[in-house]
This record gives sequence, C-alpha cells and structure tokens, in this order.
Amino acid sequence: MTLSASIHALAHATEDIPKLILKMNDIFSIPKERFLISRTRGHWDNEISLIGADCNHQESSALLETIISKLKTGEKNYLLHSISNSFDERDNFYIRLNKQSVCMGVISLSEHDSIRIRFKPTKEYNQNNKFRDHVIDLFTKK
Repeated sequence: MTLSASIHALAHATEDIPKLILKMNDIFSIPKERFLISRTRGHWDNEISLIGADCNHQESSALLETIISKLKTGEKNYLLHSISNSFDERDNFYIRLNKQSVCMGVISLSEHDSIRIRFKPTKEYNQNNKFRDHVIDLFTKK
C-alpha cells in the first residue's frame, strides 16, 4: 500500500509543546525532527502554535496500524459503523485523536482539541476503493 499521512495539532501558550511532540514521537514513531512549529496569534492576541508533520510511506502505514490497534473496542466499533464519515471524496481517511490522552500515552478519539491526521492513498493504490477496504480490514482484524 502506498500512503502518506499528515499530522496537525494546535497548542496554546499554556501547553507544553516539547512534551506533546515527545509523546507524538513516542506513540506515533515519527522522528521529533519531522515536527514543524509555526506560531500565530489568536483572536484575543494569545499565542497559538501550529504543529505539523508529514510522514513518508513506511511511517504512514505503521501509524495507521498503530492507531487502529491501540483504540479501545468501543471506539473501533464507532469508527467502523460511521466509516463513510471518515473518508472524503478523494478517499483520504481522517481521524482525530484526543491531544490530552496522547500526552498521557493513550490513543483515543476526540472531536475537540484534537490531533488531526489525514491518510492519503496514491491514485495507483486506491483503484476500486482498495484503501477503504484496507482500513476496514484493519478495524475488523483480531
């Protein structure tokens, strides 16, 4: 499977950004050097850090398998039953993980204050929805 992934998170000035990056490195096995930080200002002139990383094929495949394997059964079932909501028209797969849980070494889903990850299959790989089928297989394998 040929796949790429991009990871994005927002961090406020009160958050420990080096700790977040270290935890994402530990859990996701993405080199710390890969994470880029850009800073901006929020509506109330508060500092916000935008943290992002792009993953190569090997890292992306391993990341997808790691995330799915570490989700709790209830969260896997929730995603599996609403799987069409996690894919866009180009069959990119999106998942949002709880940023605070990741800081505690746990992978769980969250829609708020999350780490957003997009998995993008290549056109060659994704003919006839092969990527979607692969993701569903990962959720259902024991």
